[in-house]
Amino acid sequence: MSRGPRGPRKRSGPAKPKRVVTAEFEDDEDVDLRDTPEYRKRQAIIRIGTGILLFAFLSTSGITCIASGMSEKEEKRQQQEQQAQNPEAPGGASALNAEIERYQGELKKNPSDTEAHRLLGQCLVLRSKNEDPVVGLKDVADAQTHFEAVLQSEPENMQIWVGLGDVNASQNKPEKAIEAYNKALEQAKKPIDPKAPDKDSKQAESELIQVQSYMGLARVHSQIQKKYDDALADLDAALKINSSEAEAYLLRGRVQIARKQPEAARRDLGLAQEIALQYPPGSDEQKYILSQYLAAMKQLDPNSVITASPSATPAPSTPTAGNTSANSTSGNSTDPLNVTVGNQTTPGNASTP
Repeated sequence: MSRGPRGPRKRSGPAKPKRVVTAEFEDDEDVDLRDTPEYRKRQAIIRIGTGILLFAFLSTSGITCIASGMSEKEEKRQQQEQQAQNPEAPGGASALNAEIERYQGELKKNPSDTEAHRLLGQCLVLRSKNEDPVVGLKDVADAQTHFEAVLQSEPENMQIWVGLGDVNASQNKPEKAIEAYNKALEQAKKPIDPKAPDKDSKQAESELIQVQSYMGLARVHSQIQKKYDDALADLDAALKINSSEAEAYLLRGRVQIARKQPEAARRDLGLAQEIALQYPPGSDEQKYILSQYLAAMKQLDPNSVITASPSATPAPSTPTAGNTSANSTSGNSTDPLNVTVGNQTTPGNASTP
């Protein structure tokens, strides 16, 4: 061993290069990237984002399923209503009978269910116009029993008073019918609290009841009592509330025919036709209005050839909605006021079943 100035000199090998570790840990197999703060932060953000997306997907799926189920129920309910309103359609009478049986079953379980009483009464009135007169009178009497049962606990129920008006008109009791319709109007005209959360729906129901009541009064005044001026006043009041009520123009046209006012009748019947042509093509409501328009125009001009529209053909005289005359008849009647078919009271007028 060589000796230096401060002692023996140590033998040493070549110096090893130092390993440089960069911030990115490149080419270092000994460093685990999962232990770095940046990696953990990135993973946390990914997990949070994934959770949010999963929650949004599940929420959207649930809402879609609920909406789909509600739409199917709504579509089924509307189909049942249309069949009930049109007993001559395929399955119509059976659908109406099924509804009556359903409400009867509900009342067996809960005899104090006022809504079931109301809907059952309206269905019975509807069915009474498509049955044998003797059987129909029994249905009307049963309907009156159900309506009166509701009045014991809900004396201000507007729909019940309209239903009783229809019942009394069917039984040819004009004074009682007028009293019931006026009761409905009295309740419908009561002021509505502007701060009520359901103000709009209450207003819409009030206007519907008023139109139905005025229409009922007009039928009693024109078809039973032959008081045409009173009927015209009632129809004017109904149209003031809803100027698009095609059936009001139809009835006013027939009243004008009875008053020997052909030009006024043509004007009103033409307005009914114009409104009907704005309905969805081929809809039951359009067919009903156009068929009634053709029947009324045929009575006004028996020798003329009249069409409802360039492509229209006479449709079956079957009403689909609203309250039509309790004393009207089907077919070609000699009385211009008896062109419509039956007293159609749609079950659930303002709130459908």
